Amino acid sequence: MGTAEKQKELADSSFWKQPEIVALQKQLKSETFRRDYEQACLSIITKLEKLNTEISESLDRNIIDSMEWRVKTSESCIYKLYLKDKELSLNGVVNRLNDIAGVRVVCNFLDDMYALYRQMATDSDYEFIKQKDYVKNPKSSGYQSLHLILYVPIANGRKIKTEIQFRTKAMDLWSDMEHHFIYKKEGLHEKDTEQALRKCAKAIYKLDKEMMNIRRRMEQE
Repeated sequence: MGTAEKQKELADSSFWKQPEIVALQKQLKSETFRRDYEQACLSIITKLEKLNTEISESLDRNIIDSMEWRVKTSESCIYKLYLKDKELSLNGVVNRLNDIAGVRVVCNFLDDMYALYRQMATDSDYEFIKQKDYVKNPKSSGYQSLHLILYVPIANGRKIKTEIQFRTKAMDLWSDMEHHFIYKKEGLHEKDTEQALRKCAKAIYKLDKEMMNIRRRMEQE
């Protein structure tokens, strides 16, 4: 079954009424399940706040503009697994999904983003799994961000797989707008929309580099 057919099934309310899907949703919505992932996110936030303070004091400026976290909804977990042809079970969710726990870090400058990225990737408190640099190698849509996946130890001794996304404010704006346009394509053909978004993404990267270079020149004066 192709992606389009699967998406059509997922849009049908009868899919979500199947007993096994109802039972899985109940497990994924339970406080016990979600608590561990929330703890992992909050642990990462605490670590990043500490790093931001330490690095910002040495540079005399903040490197993080904002942070937010979320635990993936039960619907999103099931949706993603079904599209990937993975087992629709609690074990399937835990073992196959890397982004149930997610933290987004928005930095002021391009080099600040990489500095934090390197710090977290080499931190001995965490078990590193994988990284994806969508800045040097953007997605076909134009999407740019640094993704880091790692195991985060929490209070009960478990290690929770967590994804951290690092991006600049400009990249964050592009991502928000791209998400909006997914649902608002009436004004442009899909191909035209994708080409326009890729063009904007390239312009944003050039802007980020120029703003970073301006800051560096000012710091050298």
